[in-house]
Amino acid sequence: MAKLFAVRVTSLALVVVLSSVGSSGLWHAAAVPDVQAAIQTNEVAPGPDVVEIVTEVTGALPQTADPQDPPGSIRLPRPTSLPLNGPRKVALQAGHWLTREAPPELGRILQQTGTSWDGVTEVDVNLDIAGRVAALLAEKGIQVEVLPTTIPPGYLADVFIALHADGDGTGATSGFKAARSTRRTPFEERLMALVIGEYAAATELDYDQFGISRGMLGYYAMAWSRIRYATSPFTPSMILEMGYLSNDRDRHLMVDEPDLVAGAIATGILRFLEEHPRSRLFGQDLVLPPAPPRQPFPFPVPPPLVG
Repeated sequence: MAKLFAVRVTSLALVVVLSSVGSSGLWHAAAVPDVQAAIQTNEVAPGPDVVEIVTEVTGALPQTADPQDPPGSIRLPRPTSLPLNGPRKVALQAGHWLTREAPPELGRILQQTGTSWDGVTEVDVNLDIAGRVAALLAEKGIQVEVLPTTIPPGYLADVFIALHADGDGTGATSGFKAARSTRRTPFEERLMALVIGEYAAATELDYDQFGISRGMLGYYAMAWSRIRYATSPFTPSMILEMGYLSNDRDRHLMVDEPDLVAGAIATGILRFLEEHPRSRLFGQDLVLPPAPPRQPFPFPVPPPLVG
């Protein structure tokens, strides 16, 4: 078993962001105001709560919809905190790292400490591979941050990838999977395609598309309109389940060949950055479609059939 790689901040020039953002103020049940409901037309002025969250996640005041935007859409002003000609910035979240230090507003996430198998814990694997990916990117002059469970509110970067590993309790399931969320930047689809392609080619693992859960699709770190501690909708973001720790083959790759795994992830990121200059990612406002209607809970009982 390869020795787990230690993240060395000084040698890699990494900035490890700890969970001190939890002291930035109270947030009610990790929920934010419904931005969609507040900024739908030019006739509706955003309230103070919406101004706060949109300003936090975009770095600018929210805007009402442009008359030429699709009906019901919202327009978020392009971010200005990252210079268009500045060095590229990538964030790698080591899944479940420092979860116990996360603010209570994150609720159920505080109880999720990751899977383990045969003495190997998910958080150690996630942190190890995140450090290796960071080292490869730092060699290319890219600024890298390795993030814990708590994401700074409205986090802005050229790329954000949450690294996780899975487990099925039996050891039978193998493969990797990835997901992105909705109502965000349109560039996430390409980021996912590049990372999936490089990862599949390097590891020869199958892509477990039928194992993608609702939890992955609604991953909290990408749910900017519901969760304060999430990435900006302008940040191309995805979650990558690198394999099953419970499977001998998958675990061997992640633990005994972590450089192979890290190299595939880094290559996918580098290809994305080469295709997408910062001026393309952050050069324009983001126009988002209407939020889908929320189903009531519990679901209503359908009327009885007639005849």
